[in-house]
Parts: sequence; C-alpha cells; structure tokens
Amino acid sequence: MKVALIILGVLLGLVLLLFLFLFVAAILRRPNLNNTKGYLPLEKTLFEELYKLFDSEIQQKLRAQLNYFESSRKWRQYWEKSMSVELYGDNQNPLSDDLRYNRKDESKLASVNFWAAEEKYNITFRNYDGRVWGWNIKPKPKKIKKLTEIKVSSSRILNDPNDFVQPTPHREKFKELPKFRGFLAELTKKYKLVAAYSPLGPEYLPGFIDRVEAKLPDDYLNILDQSEGVEFEGFHILGASEIRTTALDDGDYYHLAEFDHGIIALKEDDPSGTLYFCGFSGLNENLGTDFKEALIKTLEDD
Repeated sequence: MKVALIILGVLLGLVLLLFLFLFVAAILRRPNLNNTKGYLPLEKTLFEELYKLFDSEIQQKLRAQLNYFESSRKWRQYWEKSMSVELYGDNQNPLSDDLRYNRKDESKLASVNFWAAEEKYNITFRNYDGRVWGWNIKPKPKKIKKLTEIKVSSSRILNDPNDFVQPTPHREKFKELPKFRGFLAELTKKYKLVAAYSPLGPEYLPGFIDRVEAKLPDDYLNILDQSEGVEFEGFHILGASEIRTTALDDGDYYHLAEFDHGIIALKEDDPSGTLYFCGFSGLNENLGTDFKEALIKTLEDD
C-alpha cells in the first residue's frame, strides 16, 4: 500500500511540474509590449542627436512622432548583444498623416555612433510608412540606459525622409470573398477569417517583392497572388506592402506572418529562404523553408 501511495505521489508531483512548466512557457511567449515606461533617458538623449541631422520641418515631424509614440505600445527587447524597439500606434487615435514624411518604405533612417561608459555603441533608427518605426542599439545598452551624457563620434542620414519612393497603395478589403486556392483555401476552412484584401496589381507587386533581400517561399507568393494580406483570428499573414523588418543580434528579419507571441520571418541576405519563428520572449527557432509547414507548426504550438 505504501509503495502505491509513493508512486501516486511521484506521479502527481510530475504532473504539477508539467503544468508549472507550461504556465511559465506561456508567460515567456507573451509579447513584451507596454504602455507605461515611455523612453529611456539614454534614448531621449539620442533623439536629440537624430534631430540635429535634419532640417527644421523634418525635426518637427520627428519630435511630434516620438511624442505621440511615447505613451503608445512598444516592443522593447534586450537580446544577447543588442536592444531593439518597435513603436506601435493606437488604432483608435492614429498618427496624423500631417506628421508623416514623404518616404513610405521600410528602410534605415539614420545612424549615430557614440561612446558611453568607456564603450563604443551604435544606434540605427528605422522608417516605416512615413514615420519612425523603431531603433536598434548595439552592443546591449542595459547598463547605460539611464545615462544622459554621451560622446558622439559620428552620425549620418542613411535614407532621406524627404525622398519620394514608391508609395504604399491603398489596400482594398474584399467586399465579397473570392474562391481562394491552395493553402489559403485550406486556412479559411480551418481558421476564422477576419479580413482579406485585394491583391496588388502588376504595377505594384514586383516593386515590393524586389525590396525583400531574401528568397520568398512559393506558398507565400501564391497567397500574394490572391490577396494583399489576410487577417485571421489570432494571426496575420502580411501582404507585400506590409513587410517590415525586426533587427536581431545576427541581422535583420523580414516579417511574413505575425502572431500574439512572435513572428515568422526571413533573414535578410539569406539565399536559402530559411524561415524562423522569432518569439517575443527572445527565442528563435529554425522552421525550414516551407511556409505552409512553418505556419501550421507555429499555429499548433501556440
């Protein structure tokens, strides 16, 4: 009898440990988005160096943009060798079009090299849709985040925000859904569809595809032929005009699909077309080169 009770106790203990592990894993997979912390003192100092690079009109827009995003959601992530920040607006109170500049593509805006605490750092600011999308600081600045005194060694504009590049076309939501084909048809049968958008025409699509310096998967290209972005309950397959990047320690990654706990992405300048799941917890996973398999695995693991 005692042996049976001991075995039962061990089994119950293992079950409790399993539930604890799953609970902790679920917490780690939550996106690191916050509304309350604003900007770091170091970041505010670096903003001033960013403003100095531009004329008064762009300075005013950059100041207004960063003021708007200060109380909005952010994804701030400390990686092993760097820190990245992405700025997300408020859909109920969007950034005014008057505060956006001409450049609408996803690109690097400016770079500042500086010294702090006897170590050399770099910050790269990024554009997206006519506004600051975020920045990346290398090496990881956690120990200097409260500093306000830095020594700038160099700074430069990487892409002029006044330049007019191919605009993002207005996306038209399907009023009546067409009969989708292939993998997209399979997804609409299994998952709740929230919205889908008419595909870009040949005058736009090649230009957006050419901007991606990586091999796009065939299944993803097949979806682009049918729709410029598909939103399901719980995840979103991005259209070609929505593709943006996240800067990680080992390079930039292009978003192809987004979830509450991370993204499926391609690494820039990777000719293999390998897909990765980049979790908001900071964990990356190689998903192979098949977009369909990568998406299904991520949905099943969620």
